Amino acid sequence: MQVGHSLAVALSLFPCFLFCSEDRPLYIRVVTDSSTNVLDSYLQRLRIVETPAIVNFGAESFLNKVELSVEEFYHRLAAAGKLPTTSQPTPRQFLDAYQHLANEGAAEIVAVCVSGRMSGTLNSAIIAAQEAPVPVHTWDTESASLGAGWQAIAAAEMAQEGVGSATLLERLTAIRQRMQTAATPATLRNLVASGRVPRLRGNIGDLLNVKPILSMINGMLEPVDQARGRRQALARMVERIAAAVGERPVRVGIAHANIAQEAAEFLAAVRARLNAVDEIVTDIGPALAALAGPGILILAAYTVE
Repeated sequence: MQVGHSLAVALSLFPCFLFCSEDRPLYIRVVTDSSTNVLDSYLQRLRIVETPAIVNFGAESFLNKVELSVEEFYHRLAAAGKLPTTSQPTPRQFLDAYQHLANEGAAEIVAVCVSGRMSGTLNSAIIAAQEAPVPVHTWDTESASLGAGWQAIAAAEMAQEGVGSATLLERLTAIRQRMQTAATPATLRNLVASGRVPRLRGNIGDLLNVKPILSMINGMLEPVDQARGRRQALARMVERIAAAVGERPVRVGIAHANIAQEAAEFLAAVRARLNAVDEIVTDIGPALAALAGPGILILAAYTVE
């Protein structure tokens, strides 16, 4: 697959999907990557540019969400004899995004990326920034999925409000510090194979029905707790977040891998325990599901101040 050609084709076919714009120019625009799980409705409303990661099934490569839908990914995954792999967006993809936004009138760009310690995405954004036609502020969310996605959304909201880049980045730092995350996988197979969680070991948890609880710590996904069985693990996740945020209002994100019904039920439990003032529920999509495996459930929240 030629990524540059495929991205150009995607832009011609879906002009409002990756590059969402209106007539009114914004001084600052936001770029993010597809592993932040920002919903399409937010991409469009906040005019966020999304650069897709690449999902590989053997010799076949697909742009996440552009050439491979969520449904097709899980269908392929069920039939695959070998786990798929992923690749970060290339510097060329980011540079194309920067150029596009500059052409639309952006004077500055904030590139909000998944953790630089877990992915090469941030490095691609940094390399591309060196050739960008306007200043680019690259931002390491030190998180992934909606733990990163909420930061991209907040950055774009501030940009629409006319907040300057220095203040925007200062506020984004505070949001990153307040971000709370917890996750539990249905199986350890994908995460162990991906090498993204070095301290996670083997199949013992699967055999004993001990479910690890993971959290983003300093940009790495780390095991922080465990519980016997899925139900207890989900309850423990909510309690960990509740202990951190108390009764303060929070923006909540739930991301899952092909378990929409369980995610909806989990949202009810989250609402009963947290003071949620804004909510997102979404599938994590092909790129992250390839790494985490079907059945993972992720909770991200930060206090609104």
